[in-house]
Amino acid sequence: MSTPKISCDFEGGNVCAVDLELSGDVWQVRFAADPHGGTEALWFYFRVDGDKDDRFRLILINAETCLGGKGDWSNAHPVIRHLPSNEWQRCSGGKVSKLQDERIEVSWEVQALTGSFEFAFCYPYTRENLMETLRACGGYWHCDVIGVTSKGRELLRLSNSYGDEGSIGVYIVARQHSGETPASWVLDGLLRSAVEEVSPNELTIWVVPFANLDGVVDGDYGKDPFPHDLNRAWLSPLPMRHEVAVIQADIERFAKRCHLAIAIDMHAPGALETNGAYFQLLKPTPSEANTATRFVEVISEHLPKEMMHEQPFRIAQYPSRWDERGTFSRWVWERFAIPALVLEVPYSKSRHTLLTIEHYHTLGSGFLKGLIECAKRFRC
Repeated sequence: MSTPKISCDFEGGNVCAVDLELSGDVWQVRFAADPHGGTEALWFYFRVDGDKDDRFRLILINAETCLGGKGDWSNAHPVIRHLPSNEWQRCSGGKVSKLQDERIEVSWEVQALTGSFEFAFCYPYTRENLMETLRACGGYWHCDVIGVTSKGRELLRLSNSYGDEGSIGVYIVARQHSGETPASWVLDGLLRSAVEEVSPNELTIWVVPFANLDGVVDGDYGKDPFPHDLNRAWLSPLPMRHEVAVIQADIERFAKRCHLAIAIDMHAPGALETNGAYFQLLKPTPSEANTATRFVEVISEHLPKEMMHEQPFRIAQYPSRWDERGTFSRWVWERFAIPALVLEVPYSKSRHTLLTIEHYHTLGSGFLKGLIECAKRFRC
């Protein structure tokens, strides 16, 4: 029996504090989610190379230190794919162990069906996933470089049209927090559905699929990192991240080319939230809350009820390490006086439903239909 190798040296990879030990005929892999110098940790994604049919016990240590990690970890269902297959599968709920000093460990039992597998907190979504989707869309989406990231990578924006004076526009960003991959899979469903559902003359859509591209590539979780959380860097007139300055300039460009009707910021919530997707705003004014509620009501008519929270719109009141004026939604509301909604999509479950990529795609398709309806009402 050869000693397995644990690695994360690929796009989106993340793991640290790895300890490998053979216990009987089971390899125990103790690991942690790497904060990558930030204040929060949650995202993990690593590869195991061993022998065919090896048995593993994958143990997340210090789970209580992960964002939202003080709840019931049996509700966490990471994903696995046995290489060379591209098919991801949900794992069963983890076994939760509360240690004598109240630290929490969570373990999942895995058999290496082919010898090599990848294991992640949720379905990874990388640049290659996006390119596959764009190829499947057959040229419907333009793909343009609007600037570069803090590390010099090309920051991409998708568009189904460059807009014209009479068109209604929707601007969407995703992955401001780079490890929040459910947002990308919902967006993926929207991108694919638009090919059949949306005439660019009817609705102009611009999308930044990887706002925090450096974090996506480097495997960061991306929530409250140093020097500044991307979604707290939208200060005006001086943003605190270069990516924000680039996207702000692009939204200004967009607003000159069409009637900007609504902006969307796509996220995932805490680790263990399992009551469905929901929209939220951070401390809106009463007028903003009323307007947002009306838009959410229209959009929610088109969303699968089994995937949505019973209360689809929330007013968030959680504390922030950063200036609360620095969010994408706050900047859009104040700059353009239009609704800017945050969509939060769970990592694992919606009540009793284990979420698959198909579920996320269905939510994205319904979300698009809701945006189309909003655009029709805006036009009227």
